[in-house]
Amino acid sequence: MKRRAVIEEAVGETRAAVYEGKRLAELYAWRWSDKNKPRAGDIFSGRISRIETSLAAAFVELGHGPDGFLKFSNAPGAPRLTEGKYIHAFVTRDSEPGKGPVLKFEDMANENVKGPIKSKTLREFLENRFEGISIDEAAVSAVDEAVETELAIAGGGSIAIERTRALTAIDVDKGAANSGFDVSLAACELIASQLRLRGLGGLFVIDFPNLRQVKQREKVYAAMVKAFKDDSEPVKIAPMSRFGTIEMTRAKTRLSLDETLMTKFGEPTVETQALRGLRLLEREGRASGGAQLTLTTPPDVFDWLSKDTIGWKPAMTERLGARFKLAEGRTISVDGDR
Repeated sequence: MKRRAVIEEAVGETRAAVYEGKRLAELYAWRWSDKNKPRAGDIFSGRISRIETSLAAAFVELGHGPDGFLKFSNAPGAPRLTEGKYIHAFVTRDSEPGKGPVLKFEDMANENVKGPIKSKTLREFLENRFEGISIDEAAVSAVDEAVETELAIAGGGSIAIERTRALTAIDVDKGAANSGFDVSLAACELIASQLRLRGLGGLFVIDFPNLRQVKQREKVYAAMVKAFKDDSEPVKIAPMSRFGTIEMTRAKTRLSLDETLMTKFGEPTVETQALRGLRLLEREGRASGGAQLTLTTPPDVFDWLSKDTIGWKPAMTERLGARFKLAEGRTISVDGDR
């Protein structure tokens, strides 16, 4: 299958969209605030902070974020691991809120340092993930619309996606459509597309409209299996229960777009709002050469931008020149004066 990707190096984050043929398959947003954050495919040097014999695992300080989790089964042939020892570890799964990354033992470290030994750019990550992929540079705007919690199903009905700590619940609503069965079949394709597009993983419970006929439930299950057959991650799907639900798992190897851009309540984080403001500022700056620009934002976003922990000001100055300033307001907007 021919794949291509589009990458955008924006101020504050790098975005990418992966296409299979003409179909948008996956979206990514890697932020400057996550610099040196362990990601799947990276190699880190770290210190074993504690051994948990009950878990048959070790926790490893990596110099950024929560400690990594190393199962002894992922350290075949390793010498005896003890607290205080430094090791090199391969990151097999990204960290997520409240949890560190999952690790695989590489070798013992000669130096007592913590941090990345080998880390990939988003471009390198995609080249490694998809052999032979072609990559171009262009704007990637689809990220902003890719985290909607409610989506319409072609032909009628809708799905609602709600993340919880334990699982992701997906409700399939028949709405005004005539056939709950037809809506359920169409929902399978949409669900499969959304999970891959957003990088959602873990346990899912999908609640379908009431289907009383056993054959209909079996056909919806078959449609779910078919919809995920080309997924880039391992997927396991259980047959539909008599309560009209399907349980499934999708391997979670990276932080989803939802976790990156949104709070647990489904609202844009302060950083997400700030980076949207910066994108607007750069866009207006390029469209209005020489204009003095004012980026107005709500107070919490203003405070985040004012601290500039990611170095956006010098980066934006390099792109636009020193012709912008910040102001507090109620909404995000950019005004220009010549």
